[in-house]
Amino acid sequence: MPYLIDTDWVIDLLASVPEAVQLLDRLAQDGIAISIITYMEAYQGVERSPHPEEAQNKLSALLDSLPVVSLSPAVAQRCARLRETLRKQGKRVNARSLDLIIAATALEYNLTLVTRNTEDYADVPGLKLYRSS
Repeated sequence: MPYLIDTDWVIDLLASVPEAVQLLDRLAQDGIAISIITYMEAYQGVERSPHPEEAQNKLSALLDSLPVVSLSPAVAQRCARLRETLRKQGKRVNARSLDLIIAATALEYNLTLVTRNTEDYADVPGLKLYRSS
């Protein structure tokens, strides 16, 4: 699976935004997954939904075809190293802890991160970001 899908795209996919459906259908041919952090953020949407049962059903249906990459010791170590590298460069790390776990997941498994929030990830060394054409 060469692509890790960030939360912004998952939210749009759950909302059936045509652009998200088309992009992720296309990328799914090569393999897509989400991180456990994206799962947590999407599940928070279930909790805040005015229709939690419907939101839970949509998320469950999505997860039937979308693997969740767990937080492993290797990902945690990669994230710790990444945080320390960025901290030494004077860059913010605490305010974007969850994003850095997602980035470390992509790095550890050699996945390209699919996100619209490219500014949040632009300074992460070695991270491949998907650029739509």
